[in-house]
Amino acid sequence: MNKKKLALIVGILSMNLLLMSGSVVGSAIAAIAKSFPTEPISKVQMLSSIPQLGQLIATLIFSYLAFKITRKNLGLIAVALVAISGLLPAFYNTNLNIILACMVLLGFGLGLISNIGPVLLQEYFEGEERATVMGWAVGVNNIGMIAFVAIGGILGGVHWQNLFWVYGISVIIFLLVFFLVPQDVRIQSKDAGAAGEKSESYWKTFKGLNGYVYVILAVTFVTSLAMMIFMSNLSIVLAEKGNGTAYTATITAIGNVGGIVTAFGLKYIRKLTKTNTMAWGFICFALSFICIVFFNNFAMHILGNMFSGMGIVLINATIPYELSILSSKRQFAIAISLNTLVSSLAGVAAPIILAAVNIPAGSSSYMAGIILSAVAALLLFGSRLGKRVEDVHAAKVVEAEA
Repeated sequence: MNKKKLALIVGILSMNLLLMSGSVVGSAIAAIAKSFPTEPISKVQMLSSIPQLGQLIATLIFSYLAFKITRKNLGLIAVALVAISGLLPAFYNTNLNIILACMVLLGFGLGLISNIGPVLLQEYFEGEERATVMGWAVGVNNIGMIAFVAIGGILGGVHWQNLFWVYGISVIIFLLVFFLVPQDVRIQSKDAGAAGEKSESYWKTFKGLNGYVYVILAVTFVTSLAMMIFMSNLSIVLAEKGNGTAYTATITAIGNVGGIVTAFGLKYIRKLTKTNTMAWGFICFALSFICIVFFNNFAMHILGNMFSGMGIVLINATIPYELSILSSKRQFAIAISLNTLVSSLAGVAAPIILAAVNIPAGSSSYMAGIILSAVAALLLFGSRLGKRVEDVHAAKVVEAEA
């Protein structure tokens, strides 16, 4: 990989450092609540959840924006929104409503980034190189989360208002994207014609999505469901075994290493897993639940979190790659926004689904997670979905060359 490609990767993946930055505020909820004694605690807690509203709005309109604005400019707008909305509470922090509004805007910027990153990677990378870089993107997400939580915690240690200065990193990332990512051509500009014709072209693009795209979206739903079962019940399962909050935080932090190592070694892992990478990801998910629920020692609990991180990378790096080879550049903006939307909906639906089938929180939910992951793995192995997707891609390549 030459220096020009490496610079491009730095420019695109630098945006991924911001994706998990919304979790920074959650660490200061107690301190913020003391500064607003007249506000209900539930309203203060919204600071950590309301960014998801902005992300949802961004996801719903992303595919439309991608037809109107170049992908680089959309990325710059997204990073600028994160910088502005993240830094404003450092200056204006006496009104909770203003901070909440900033968090919605922050979520909107993060929602755009989560969609524009894969689209840019599809634009500039092909084949296994694209799959590798998409794997790195997931690893950078984890690095960003660790860095933002650590730096934000240090800055906000004395006064919670100072934690928002961590979003100053966004200014550096804006410059990296500006100088390292070349300007691309607006997707819609490739189709000359009247405004009515452009609108029709957008809907034709949507309708022209390959059927396997919807199968992969179903995989996304199951993946997000498994992830939410693991994360939302981890502390409960460990508490059942007599372990506290500090213990849970420690094994979670150390366990992140599993995801990071897998992300940066994905190129070599894919040589072993080949077209069954997602299936092996669900095997990792099943093992993560098993290590936590059936064992009660520090090493196995760390291993369980590492397996969870590995599963997330193997699946969440493969999904955008397979969507990208099933879609044209015009279709991919729509496909990736649908994927993000499905993932968000699955996260919201997870506790509702478990409650609907009378599965209580804790160990019972983890047993459901084992079954869900094992069934998903068997279906992926049996259907050979990865091989089918690559066959479709190969056929498109042959057709294009004919």
